[in-house]
Amino acid sequence: MVEALVAVPKIASHIYKARQSYVLQRAVPSDVRQIVCKATWKEGGGKTLNEARARLPGFLARTDREIAIARRELQLTPDEQIDRLPCTGALDDPEVQELLLEGARVDPDLSQAQRERMVAVVTGELIPEPLYTAEDLIAVATKLKQPARRTRDSWCKQLDLFMGFCGVGSPLSCTKDHAASYRTYLLERVSANTAKTTINYLSGLWSILEEVKPNSTHIFRGLAKRIKVVKKDRLDVVNPVTDWTGSIYVPVLKVLYYTGARLSEVSGLRVEDLLEDRIVVRPNLERSLKTSASHREIPLHPELEEILAPLRSSTGFVWPRLQGPDGRWGHNLSKPCKSITGVNPHGLRHHAATRLREQNFNEATIGKLLGHEPSNVTGSYGSVPWQRLVEAVRSL
Repeated sequence: MVEALVAVPKIASHIYKARQSYVLQRAVPSDVRQIVCKATWKEGGGKTLNEARARLPGFLARTDREIAIARRELQLTPDEQIDRLPCTGALDDPEVQELLLEGARVDPDLSQAQRERMVAVVTGELIPEPLYTAEDLIAVATKLKQPARRTRDSWCKQLDLFMGFCGVGSPLSCTKDHAASYRTYLLERVSANTAKTTINYLSGLWSILEEVKPNSTHIFRGLAKRIKVVKKDRLDVVNPVTDWTGSIYVPVLKVLYYTGARLSEVSGLRVEDLLEDRIVVRPNLERSLKTSASHREIPLHPELEEILAPLRSSTGFVWPRLQGPDGRWGHNLSKPCKSITGVNPHGLRHHAATRLREQNFNEATIGKLLGHEPSNVTGSYGSVPWQRLVEAVRSL
């Protein structure tokens, strides 16, 4: 049963193995090849498959945006259109250059500064900076914040949706009116809680944009605070563990239940993380952690000893099949978890926290066990005795 989870994930179709590295490749749709001036996009994918997988989402997003721009599905500002002229390859044709220079002189929608800039770009006197894209912002945010993979995926998803709503090619082209309209759009379609979470994601990205581009405006500042969220008590009930049968995922679900750990933390465990008396949650090359507090040691619950003992004889990841093609861990567990346990994987984590509070364990112990950052300065002082953590785990 456990062995059925052991398999090698497939390589994404846009990743190709070269002699000493990996290459990202994508065919240009036939209807935009003349505009893009190429038949295939190619980009270095790095020396390892893991690097290539990490770079693939950004590569696909960039080429998706190029396709959308070529099909006029994204609206570029006049300045962005001018800056993109060298990217089209059209400036190599003298006749095209002459037509563009004539357009710069007679276009009534251009300001004098834009006319001068366009002439300088067409004649080669000015080499404009590349268009600042959503991918550029995500790359900077990733370097600064070192987010968990799921957090980064959420950034990418929400930013792409917002940019599509605005119909612009750069975050710098988004306005406060766009942000306010998007909040209204969200509130008409999703719950207030989901809308607030989305706006908070975007607000965090614009805080970073404001730092790296000092002339930009934080268009989301204060928007999330005005969304009222009514918190509801969690009524989900976990099915008795003795009823968890009939699935290859039961061992993984029991580890989640008896540790209170995050789904990605358990899914990405390596064999060397399974010690005789504890489970070590630490980052590895293919699975990062949410925060520094996530790096911790969890005492081994007696119910897990029989489950984990045979797994220590193997090598590598304990459950490699739980990694998806996009590199995310536990992507295929939500539905089985709900069906077997009655709650989703995060619900098992909430269940553990609730049980610990019912047994009168303090927040320092709960936070240490679950990998939470201290909520205040006082919480960062001192440590929790190992025996207290053992008692906490055995109460689950």
